[in-house]
Amino acid sequence: MGREVCPITQRVILISPFPSDVHELVRDLSEGCFDVLVFHHWEQGIRNAMTADLLIFDLTSYKEGEESAAIRSVVQQESGDIPSLLLIKESMLSRLDQGLMNQELLVLPARPMEIVYRAQRIIQSSGARKVATRLLPGSSPAIFKDLWIDRKKMAVYRNGAQIELTKTEYELLIKLLEQEGGVLSREELLAEVWGTSFLGGSNVVDVHIKSLRKKLGDRAANSTYIATVRGVGYRLAD
Repeated sequence: MGREVCPITQRVILISPFPSDVHELVRDLSEGCFDVLVFHHWEQGIRNAMTADLLIFDLTSYKEGEESAAIRSVVQQESGDIPSLLLIKESMLSRLDQGLMNQELLVLPARPMEIVYRAQRIIQSSGARKVATRLLPGSSPAIFKDLWIDRKKMAVYRNGAQIELTKTEYELLIKLLEQEGGVLSREELLAEVWGTSFLGGSNVVDVHIKSLRKKLGDRAANSTYIATVRGVGYRLAD
């Protein structure tokens, strides 16, 4: 009782050779509305198979003399478009060179929920990259970037706040979500949203897309949510 369901979550991959050592951090992240995947070993296959909003590397268990090589290995492997956070011990700080000191570091033990604040700040500061998203079909909620769509209530939220859309704007967004990045022509959108009996021209789609973009805080150039395919129609933005 009194608990609230997270309206939107972001994905964190945490790599630790001893996951039991970081179970409190995993708990804090989970309570902070992060989906946390924990692995013992960092393998190339994991990175290729999954998307994440943040990578967290636990380096606290490395023995003296192993630390520098271990951290450098992590930094070299780090994916260029996924931010990372390195968990270290205070005793390691004096042995880090300036290049490694410029990495995002969290010294353990940390204050309660400190990892949540750090994770939120790192992800927000890397907002230019594509956020890991989950698009759930059918009647389930859909998540696209920072939008959370409650299909049962026909409601769209961002950061917990509802975005007021008309029924037509909502249906346009849903059709694009269901296409999962594929292009929908203006004629297809007319048929699916307005019905084949609609007699207006296809420019009515453009008018409603423009209104939808405005409410989402989006724009035609460098779109965040809805991209224009010139001469054809629209699709979800990358």
